[in-house]
Amino acid sequence: MRVLSRKGLWCGLAGVALVIGCGANKNVAEEIATRPAPPPGVEPAPTAPTNEPPSKDGGVSSVDGSAPPCAATTTPPAPDPNAPAPEVTITIDGAVGPNGAPAPVQVDRKLYGMNVADWMPQDYSPAPNPSFLALLTALEPGVLRWPAGHRSQEYNWPTGGPGQSGDWTLTPDLVDTFIALAKQVGSEPLLAINMKRGTPAAAADLVRYVNVEKKYGVKYFQMGNEPDLTDGVVPSPEAYADQLATFADAMKAVDPSIQLVGPELLTGAHVGGINGTRDWMGPILTRVGSRFVGLSWHYYPLDSGQSSPTSSAVISFPHMFQETAADWPPAAMGFTNTIMPSLHALRDAHAPGAKVWITEIAEDPGPLAGQGISETLAAALWTADIYGRYAEYGPGAVLRWIYKTVAEHTYGILTSANEPRSTYGAIWMYARHFGDRFVKTETTALTEVAAHAAVRGDNALTVMLVNKTNAPKKVRVTPTRICPVTGATQLTLTGTELGTTSFTINGQALTSANVAGGIAPAPVTGSLWDVELPPLSARVVVYK
Repeated sequence: MRVLSRKGLWCGLAGVALVIGCGANKNVAEEIATRPAPPPGVEPAPTAPTNEPPSKDGGVSSVDGSAPPCAATTTPPAPDPNAPAPEVTITIDGAVGPNGAPAPVQVDRKLYGMNVADWMPQDYSPAPNPSFLALLTALEPGVLRWPAGHRSQEYNWPTGGPGQSGDWTLTPDLVDTFIALAKQVGSEPLLAINMKRGTPAAAADLVRYVNVEKKYGVKYFQMGNEPDLTDGVVPSPEAYADQLATFADAMKAVDPSIQLVGPELLTGAHVGGINGTRDWMGPILTRVGSRFVGLSWHYYPLDSGQSSPTSSAVISFPHMFQETAADWPPAAMGFTNTIMPSLHALRDAHAPGAKVWITEIAEDPGPLAGQGISETLAAALWTADIYGRYAEYGPGAVLRWIYKTVAEHTYGILTSANEPRSTYGAIWMYARHFGDRFVKTETTALTEVAAHAAVRGDNALTVMLVNKTNAPKKVRVTPTRICPVTGATQLTLTGTELGTTSFTINGQALTSANVAGGIAPAPVTGSLWDVELPPLSARVVVYK
C-alpha cells in the first residue's frame, strides 16, 4: 500500500490504595545493585532523582526504582462475593514490566509530546492565545516539534547562504516565538532541519543562531522528514545516510552538545521492508545510527488515499480497532508488538543508548487528513489504547500530529476554535493522572476491553481501561504482588457513539478553564476490584 503523508508499585500509607513490588526493608544501594538487568530494548527504572514536575492531582514523578518496605500483606483482598461475575478480567503484576521486562518500564513527559503548526504562528506570536496556551500547558508535554512535518523541508534560513531552494523563509523572529512558547510551556524544543532543500551550511548557521548567538540551549534537532516519501528528492537510504552525516558534522562543529533525532521515516513498513516495501531504516542506521539519540518514525495506521476498497487500511471504525491486518500490518493495533522489537534490535546493533521516538502519530496521513475519524470518539478510544501499548515499550518520545486543527489538517486534538476534542481528553487523562512506571497488564478480552497500568511517583497504581464496545462491561481487576490499603478514584471519558464529536469526562465538558484540575476524580464505591465500564469509554482508575 502506498501511504501518502502531508505534512514496586510501592507501599502507601493510610488513605492510599495499592502498592506493588513490596519487599523487605533494605538499603537502596543494595536494592539497585541486585536489581536484574533489563532485556534488550527495555529501559530500567531510573536510580537517581529526576527533574520531572509534580502531577496535578497530588502525585509526583518517580524518583527511584527501588521498593520501600512493606508492612502490609502482599495478598490483595478478595473480590466482593456479591459482585456480578466479570465479563473481562484484568491481571496486573506490579513486580515486573510489560513485554517480558523484569522491572517496571520507565517513561517521561516526552510521551505527551506535540507537533506545533508553524503555518499558524498567530496562535503563539507575538504572544500565545490564552486558551491555546492553557490547553497545551495542561498536558505538560516534554517536547514540542517545529517546524512540523514535511513543511520543515521547504524552509530557507535567511543567513544560511546559497544553495537552499525552499518555498518559504524561516525567520529568526519565528524561531524566537516558538522557543518562547516551548519555554513558557516547560517543554524541550525539537527543531527540524531542512535536509531535502537546505544545506549543511544553513543547518549549522541555525544551530549557531539558537545556541551561540541567542544561547537558547536547544538540545534536540530533527534530521529531515520522511526521506522515504516518494517525491523523487531522496534517491536511496544509502544516499540519505551519507547526506545526513554531512549535515550532522556541520551542526556539531558549531555545538557538539546537540542531540540528533532521525531518520524520521514515513511509515513503520520501511523498518525492515514489510509487504515488499523498501527497507530504509536498516541501511541508514548501519551507516549513521551512532549519531542519533532518537530513532524516529511516524505511525498512521489507516489511509484515506487507499485505492483498494478491500484494504485493511481503508478508513473505518472496525479497521481502527483491528488487532491484525495481513495485507498491511501497520493498520493493526497489534503492529506495536512487531515494530518496537524490530526497532530495539536495530538500535542495539547500530545505535546503542538511543531510544525510539514516534514523532508523528495520528489516524490518517492521506488526503482527507483525518477528516471523519480524527475528530470522533473512536479516535479517543484508539488513542487511549495505542498510547498505552507504545508506552509499555519505553519509547523516548511520542508526539501527536498535530496539536491544533486547521482546514487542511483535521487530525488536530484541538478544534480551530481552541476547544478540546475527545482525543485531547484521552491524552489529558494520561498526562494529568497516569503513572510513569508501566507494569505488566493483561486482559482476557483485548478486542473488547484494553488495559494498561503504571505506578505513579506518589505510589499510586493507575489503570487505564478502554471499553471499545457498544455495551457496558463488567470488569474485574486482579492485582498480584501488591500491598493493599484502601480507596480509589476514577475519571471516565465517554460519548454516545463512535462517530460523535462530543465527549464528557465524569459527565463534564473539558475546557481551557478546567484542564488544570477542575474536573475532580470521582470516588470508586463498592468493591475496588469490580468495575462496570460504560459503553464506548476510557476510564482511569487511581488506586492510591
